[in-house]
Amino acid sequence: MDSTFTKSFHIKMEDFADDEGTFTAYLTTFENKDKVNDIIKKGALDNFITGFSPDDKMLPMFFNHNTKDLPAGEWTDLVADEHGVLAKGVIFTETSRGADLYKLMKMGKLKDVSIGFGARKDSVEKNEFGGNTFSEIHLLETSVVVNPANALANVVSVKSEDGMISTKALRESLKGVGMTPQEIKALFENGWNGIVQLRKAENVECEKAEQLERILAAIKNY
Repeated sequence: MDSTFTKSFHIKMEDFADDEGTFTAYLTTFENKDKVNDIIKKGALDNFITGFSPDDKMLPMFFNHNTKDLPAGEWTDLVADEHGVLAKGVIFTETSRGADLYKLMKMGKLKDVSIGFGARKDSVEKNEFGGNTFSEIHLLETSVVVNPANALANVVSVKSEDGMISTKALRESLKGVGMTPQEIKALFENGWNGIVQLRKAENVECEKAEQLERILAAIKNY
C-alpha cells in the first residue's frame, strides 16, 4: 500500500516574460536534504516520467493542496537531469483562480511550490539525519504554497513562446540558491570554466562546492 507525502520547494516567479502564464521550474531536486531532513534520490521519478502524458492524465497545479477546488494550472513537460526534475508549468490565466494566482506570483507574493506524491513502503527508509530517503515516488498533484521546505528547487527560466530565456530570472534564481554575486558574474562572463576557476581560487568548502556542481550541471543540461 502506498503512503502519501507532500514536499515543498522554493521558486522565483517575479519575472514572467509574457502574459501566457508559462514558466519552467524544478519540481524536486535530488540528493539534498530539505528542512525536515528528507532526501529524494536521483532516479526516484524515472518510472513516473516515462509513463507521464498530460494528454492522458493531467498533473494539476492547485493552491495550498486544496484538491477539492478547480486546478489553477498544470504541468505539461517533465525532464529528469543531474539536478532534479525540470518541469514546464502552465497557469490557466483565463480562469478566475488561475488569473488570481498568476497576479500574486508576478507580484512576488507566492514563491513556493509543493508536490503531493505517493511512495511504496519499500521505497522509503529512514536516513542518518532523522528524515526519510525516497528511492521511488510518483506525483499526485502540485500546489503553489506559502512556506517552502526545500531551498534548492527554483525556476530556471521564465520565457515566452519563442523560447527566449529571461536573463534577469536566471540571475535571480541563482541568487536564490545561494550563489554569490562574484560566482554569478564569473558564470555569465566566462561560463562553466569561469565558475570552476573562481571556486578553485577561493577554495570553496566541500558542501557548497557540491551544491554548485549540481546547479551548474542543471544549467549545462538545460
